[in-house]
Amino acid sequence: MPPREPLAVAVITLDEERNLARCLRSVAWADERLVVDCGSRDRTLEIARQHGATVHVRPWSGLVAQRNLALDLARHEWVLTLDADEWLDAEAAAAVRRALEAPGNAAFALRRRSAFSGALLRWAWGADWQLRLFRRDRGRFAGDRVHEFVRLDPGCRARRLPGTLLQLAYPTLGAHLRKLDRYTDLAAAGLAARGRRFSAWRLVLSPPAAFVKVLILRRGVLDGVRGWLVAAGSAYYTLLKYGKLWELQRAEDPELARLAADDTELQA
Repeated sequence: MPPREPLAVAVITLDEERNLARCLRSVAWADERLVVDCGSRDRTLEIARQHGATVHVRPWSGLVAQRNLALDLARHEWVLTLDADEWLDAEAAAAVRRALEAPGNAAFALRRRSAFSGALLRWAWGADWQLRLFRRDRGRFAGDRVHEFVRLDPGCRARRLPGTLLQLAYPTLGAHLRKLDRYTDLAAAGLAARGRRFSAWRLVLSPPAAFVKVLILRRGVLDGVRGWLVAAGSAYYTLLKYGKLWELQRAEDPELARLAADDTELQA
């Protein structure tokens, strides 16, 4: 095989014993596999070491900071970033190796397909392109508390590679709902930190718009029950995000404050 640029694969983890082995096996050919863990209590670290990964345990510093820390810890200039619940199919793995034989570009994107409750979705989430392979001296992670992205140096463009980046994002509806609750906490806090004020119109209009966008515009209805549930989850996420922003900014109710402070009246 022609020589290629050495590759580091960076994965950030927390309690990923169910997913990590599959992720690391899909890139077993990489020159370095790096796991940055923020305090797993399950077998994540043991599994990482069993599959030849270098393990670093660091306190959680936020999504963007944690991903950039993984870049800094990598030994090689070319880095492929994965989540623990993601893995490359054979075509994508071969495409990454070929790209590193004569890169030409400083960055490459992979098409991602995500699973929900036991099956890959074709429409509701569709197949989005993710910039995951790049020179770490030409790109860094940026973004907010929930959504991060790779910001490339001016003039850099990412070329698309064949193959698929697969993601086992939400194995159950319950897992989806728990993540929505956590993410909307972060999203509301991020909106407040950026000075966004609560709007009743957004609370009323944005959830149904999100539902229609996923179910109709993205044709999520063709995914059957899963499409309906994902569309409802999108509406629920939007409702919770703006509802939690309202909670962060709402004024104290004087009547409740008075009653809660008056023990004798509450006991009467």
